[in-house]
Amino acid sequence: MEPNAGGTDRTARVVLGVLALLSSVAVVVYGGGLSGDLQLVVAGATLVFAAVMFVTVGVRRCPVNALRGRNPCHGRE
Repeated sequence: MEPNAGGTDRTARVVLGVLALLSSVAVVVYGGGLSGDLQLVVAGATLVFAAVMFVTVGVRRCPVNALRGRNPCHGRE
């Protein structure tokens, strides 16, 4: 499989993944005024989002880029 996530794309994904991870932790610790079940749903959703960002950085493949036919990797078609 050919990579389709360039350097800027990967950097943005790492930043978004870290922010989502920190948001998930903050929701669990502080609650954000949410009830118990909703708090867990929001924390879980942001944790899943962070995991997806980190996995796409690791494999250098983005399903959204593939669907759009976009390949920001320099020197690759």
